[in-house]
Amino acid sequence: MTGAPGSGKTTVVPELVRLSPGNLVVMDMDELLDDDGRLLGIDITSPTAAPIWPAYNALWLRITELIRRSGIPVLLLSPALPKELPEGRWLHLDCPDAVRRKRLAGRGWPEEDIEDALADAAEIRKHVPRSVRGDLTPERSAKSILDWIRAERFGKTLNLWGRFRG
Repeated sequence: MTGAPGSGKTTVVPELVRLSPGNLVVMDMDELLDDDGRLLGIDITSPTAAPIWPAYNALWLRITELIRRSGIPVLLLSPALPKELPEGRWLHLDCPDAVRRKRLAGRGWPEEDIEDALADAAEIRKHVPRSVRGDLTPERSAKSILDWIRAERFGKTLNLWGRFRG
C-alpha cells in the first residue's frame, strides 16, 4: 500500500494489526528506520539519499518475500510507486490535500517539504487509482484496507473511496 507523507500510513498500522491478528503481517517502511530517519548513516528520507533508495526498496522486497513464503500475506506500507517496488498488488491510502497540509504542518514540516509531499500525492494518484481514505478514523481506514485485501484474495473489485463519502 502506498501513500504520500501525511496520508495516515503510520497511524493506521496499529488498527490493521489489531483487526487482523495472526492473519496478516503489517509493516511500515519507516519502521526499519531509527528515530532520526537514518539508515546506515544516511538520512534515507532526504533527496540526497536517492542513490540508495533502490537498495532500500530491494531490501524490503526481500523481507516481504521471506515472510510470504511461510504462507502469511504481507501488507507493506510505503511512499513508493509501483515501478519502485514492482511486486504485489497496489492500493493507495489518500486524503485531501488540505488534510495532508495540516497534518504535515502539525509535524513542523517546512512549506517546501509540504509542497513536495502534495506533488508526491498527485503523482501517486496517477499511478495507483485504487484508493482508501486516510482522513477517516484509523479504524475505519483499516477496515477499508482489510476489505480490499479480502476482495483481492477472492478476485473481487471494490470501490472503497466512494464507500465512505457523504
